[in-house]
Amino acid sequence: MITSADYLERLRTQKPVAYMWGEQIGTPVDHPQIRPNYNAIATTYDLPLKPEYQDLMTVHSPLINERINRFTALYQSTDDLMKKVEMIRTIVTHTGAPCIGRCVGSDALQTIGIISYEVDREMGTNYHARFLEYVKYCQKNDLTTAGAVTDVKGDRSRRPHQQLDADLYTRIIERRKDGIVVRGAKCSISHAVVCDEIVVVPNRGLTEKDSDYAVAFAIPTDTKGVILINVAKAPAREPTMECPVSRRYAFSDAMVIFDDVFVPWERVFLAGEWQFGGRMGALFGHFHRLSHCGCIPGRSELLVGVASLMAKYNGIDDKAHVRSKLVDLIAHGEMVYACGITASLKGVRTPSGIYQPNVLYSNIGKLFESENTASDVAVLADICGGMVVTLPSEADYLSPATGKYMKKYLKGAVEADKRIRMFQLAADFCTTRWGASMAVAEVMGAGPPEAQRLAIYSNYDFSKPEALAKHLAGIGD
Repeated sequence: MITSADYLERLRTQKPVAYMWGEQIGTPVDHPQIRPNYNAIATTYDLPLKPEYQDLMTVHSPLINERINRFTALYQSTDDLMKKVEMIRTIVTHTGAPCIGRCVGSDALQTIGIISYEVDREMGTNYHARFLEYVKYCQKNDLTTAGAVTDVKGDRSRRPHQQLDADLYTRIIERRKDGIVVRGAKCSISHAVVCDEIVVVPNRGLTEKDSDYAVAFAIPTDTKGVILINVAKAPAREPTMECPVSRRYAFSDAMVIFDDVFVPWERVFLAGEWQFGGRMGALFGHFHRLSHCGCIPGRSELLVGVASLMAKYNGIDDKAHVRSKLVDLIAHGEMVYACGITASLKGVRTPSGIYQPNVLYSNIGKLFESENTASDVAVLADICGGMVVTLPSEADYLSPATGKYMKKYLKGAVEADKRIRMFQLAADFCTTRWGASMAVAEVMGAGPPEAQRLAIYSNYDFSKPEALAKHLAGIGD
């Protein structure tokens, strides 16, 4: 395992082709709006090195016979799944940022591990052996991987091979003796600009005519032909009071372009086996929804803290309606967490040896999150009041000309400084670019609510409740 300082130096040796705000970035990790992205990931390197977190955030790897960061591990038990949820929740409460950067890549690795084994068994390929060698490499070097799943998709009424532009789903354009050449784009790829590697998986069901789109692989972020068009959520300037979370810990997303990128065979884990495209995409979703069952409870815990303090600072903490709203916040977060723990404990061992979460409960947890995200923000805004969006700026507070008025008139049950700082924290969750982005990301991340509904319906066994209903109604077949 390495430290965050080691990770920083490694990122500085990479030379990815990255753009943001229309300009090419020299060293992404040193850009002021990208550095908070690195800061969030840095916690996943430093916390596991602390003795009190060793059992939670590290695990022994049977592949390399060493203790490793849990983010590079393959899940070998239901306990591994449960500790993943707890680990993510713990890290989020340290940073305040619900997205900490390593979950998507880890979830993509679990997915490839399970499906590559199935493909080998059914098709006589050797993808799984390649995959295990790649995982060893990730574990030995403590790599951070970006999971690249979502294609740009074009006309969604058409299958990949039916698109007017064949590149609107990532595809194989050439097969060589030493590897494949891929072209296309993946969008909404979180943290890609500060990751060591990009791990690609398909994200939808495919037909035989779509076989070129059935491709999974892993490559370094600075591979020739990879272009990152990045968007950052951190503030453009360095405030001292405003944006207390996003100025330190934030995430960015990239559209990842594969402009005729060569991938050697040892890094290819699916190449044309179209029958497994949908299975791979769906399984990734189940894993990543379990990850949300860790990050969202951590975020909710922070929202409870902000809302509770704002109620006290506003002098309304003894009001029944405020307490009721706080209970709603608590219940929303803990319900998602309970689904995550249940999905872990009811997880199953796949033929590959990797455990996957219970599909029903990981999807119910994510669905519950999606449907309550807006109401959580509404509760916080309601307790804060309109000042959360109309508060004069930090510059006005620090100005000798206007600061004295803010200190006089913005007192509550506490002095103005405490109340203003809590307003700024609440605003970072509600109204900043980062806060607004997170609200949408919590709904759409790991798939929109309809994807969870489909997974729940498809994986629920209706035969048992139907049999019970027939028995109670006296209906015999």
